[in-house]
Amino acid sequence: MGDKTQLLALVLAARYASIAAVVAGTTLGMLLANVPVVVLGERLLRRVPVRAVRRTAATIFAVLGALALVDPKF
Repeated sequence: MGDKTQLLALVLAARYASIAAVVAGTTLGMLLANVPVVVLGERLLRRVPVRAVRRTAATIFAVLGALALVDPKF
């Protein structure tokens, strides 16, 4: 079982002959997407308590979950 990015990498590897290019491309893409978030998250945690970040995240997920239950198109 994998997430969408792992499944996409699998599909690309099956589609194209150069597995090295697929691995390099998917790895670079994940780094470009994740490194800024990790760096900014680390900076945020220097200024904001972990408990506040967790509560805010939990609230956002609860609201999004409720919206998804109320409006299936959401």
